[in-house]
Amino acid sequence: MRPFAFVTTLLTLCAGFVHAQEITTTDELGQTVVELITIDPNLGIPTTETLQTLTTTTTPAAAVPDPQQGPVGQPQPTVGDAGPTVYTYTTTDASGETVAVVDTFTPVFMPTSTWVSASSGTILDYSSWRKEVGTNTVAPPISGAVTRWSVGSGWLGITASVCAGIAGGAWLALA
Repeated sequence: MRPFAFVTTLLTLCAGFVHAQEITTTDELGQTVVELITIDPNLGIPTTETLQTLTTTTTPAAAVPDPQQGPVGQPQPTVGDAGPTVYTYTTTDASGETVAVVDTFTPVFMPTSTWVSASSGTILDYSSWRKEVGTNTVAPPISGAVTRWSVGSGWLGITASVCAGIAGGAWLALA
């Protein structure tokens, strides 16, 4: 019983530490955001990770959503056949200088083809299979002198406690 109490206490403490690092705030669009505050191990500065954005069915009158949806400068959806698309992207050259490259994307739709697998081997009828296999297809019995492997009931309790602890930790980390 003591290992169970120890695991329960440890999980309770971990849950308290995780809960202490969560905050709920409101973004510029009026949406409620749940964030996790951590310390960046490389830079040593506090960082936030958005866990969930809570949405409501009503939008506040003061909040006006941004009409731009998607990546900045994303063109409107095309209707019909898509022609060539000219776009610009930036990269760096060998000396580290930023270079703007203009390129054209032309969609090409490849025709689909049906692939048929070549069959190999032989399909036997039942009587031919019985001739090859015979009538004795049962594995030989194991000698009765060999004792079977068994696990004591104490080990089952310890294993169940460890599995419960791992499952609880995974639930805590993923919740």
